[in-house]
Amino acid sequence: AVRAKADTSAFAGESIASFKDLPLFVPRGRYEVDLFPNHLKLHGKSVDYKILYTSVTRLFLLPKPDELHVAFVISLDPPVRQGNTHYPHLVFQFLNDETIDLQLKMSEKDRVEKYDKLKTEESGELWRVFSKVMRSLSKKPLHVPKTFLSHHEQRAVRTALGANEGYLFFLESSLMFVNKPPTYVRFDEIDLVEFKRMEVNPRSFDFSVLMTNGSTILFSNIERTEFEPIYGFLEKHKIPMEPVPSVFRTKSRGGDRGGRAVAGSAQTMNDDDGGEDEEESSEDEDFDPSAAPKKGRGSEDEEDEMDDMDDEELDEEYEAEAASDEDTRPKKKKK
Repeated sequence: AVRAKADTSAFAGESIASFKDLPLFVPRGRYEVDLFPNHLKLHGKSVDYKILYTSVTRLFLLPKPDELHVAFVISLDPPVRQGNTHYPHLVFQFLNDETIDLQLKMSEKDRVEKYDKLKTEESGELWRVFSKVMRSLSKKPLHVPKTFLSHHEQRAVRTALGANEGYLFFLESSLMFVNKPPTYVRFDEIDLVEFKRMEVNPRSFDFSVLMTNGSTILFSNIERTEFEPIYGFLEKHKIPMEPVPSVFRTKSRGGDRGGRAVAGSAQTMNDDDGGEDEEESSEDEDFDPSAAPKKGRGSEDEEDEMDDMDDEELDEEYEAEAASDEDTRPKKKKK
């Protein structure tokens, strides 16, 4: 369980970092967040959560297309619970330009031996400092958008899931929708993708994802101009798609497949362009990591590695951005 019942010793220790009045969209409210060696604690007006890092499965750092906010998502298994409602994802929202000077409460010995990528004092944008400390303490993969660019040169597209408007992010091994309900879709769990309402609506379309378990997720009202970036991204990542009439594809993407696109084998994808050479030569500015995606579809750990950066890459990225110009907004990657 998320709350300690039998083994309260798991929640022992002194707080390493404290953050006041952080806004969460899911569950909604403002919380004081304390990060401990083995767990984090969220203190709200009416409810508290204690969450072991062993319950954290992955982290997401997502720059919103409004260029004003950055979402930070903590995925949990088991989820936290409030009444009869379960929350498998915690969704924080930070302002791009809000900054913090944070003094970490740890000995120099612990810092060197356990958290060598952290400094005794961490300063910079709040979203950057919080994500760096959280990742260092939890030791969990941090997923970030790397190669997808929308028609508007953003890392996500505006859409709706049911009655809820939000943003759909295209990562190297998954899709992530925020804010509510936060929805995580791994590529290897997708059976088929369909583009709907292409012929009846010249301004928008729906994006239907049929899962291998038989369920369907429908993202609706996506701008028509986003079709080409999405189609090209999914084709590159060999996601199975229903054939789309060529009249809707204004750019050549290696010819018409003449039928359902089928995901290639892991070996084929490993032999694709964009291996180590591409990783070394790619230059994503500011927020976006410099590492190119690793190829292949396999185990859950392998899927996480596609979007994740190792500690050295993360540290270099943070250092490079701290030394950059005063424009702190996540910038767009140039092709």
